[in-house]
Amino acid sequence: MAININIDNQLGLVYSFRIAGKERKLTYDDECALEIQRVELTVTKSLQNLDKMDEEEFNEMPVDDQLDFARDEYAEIRDAIIPFFDKYFGDNAGQEIYEYCHNSTRALATIFGEINKYLDQTKIKSKSKK
Repeated sequence: MAININIDNQLGLVYSFRIAGKERKLTYDDECALEIQRVELTVTKSLQNLDKMDEEEFNEMPVDDQLDFARDEYAEIRDAIIPFFDKYFGDNAGQEIYEYCHNSTRALATIFGEINKYLDQTKIKSKSKK
């Protein structure tokens, strides 16, 4: 007796996320996976720059310089995530999501991280999702 298994029905390549009050679809292909990795590396680098700044050295800087440094790192994070959202969720989606989050770079990064975490864990749809 032959056992028929349809792998096509089990692949999870198109995802729908509810973000900023809208349904947003993403096709998870190689290009998307590499783009996610690029954004993740950029965001991680900026966060590490904020964290690794020697506290003593940082505290010796004038407050305005400290704020400029942090502002630049936050801009790097936004400049990586917003174009990703535009590319995969439609023109101006990144700015729309950012504004929906009350212009919070941390919230924007959290949303990106949740998408990445979900895509990282979900490779094949479960049989119950038919």
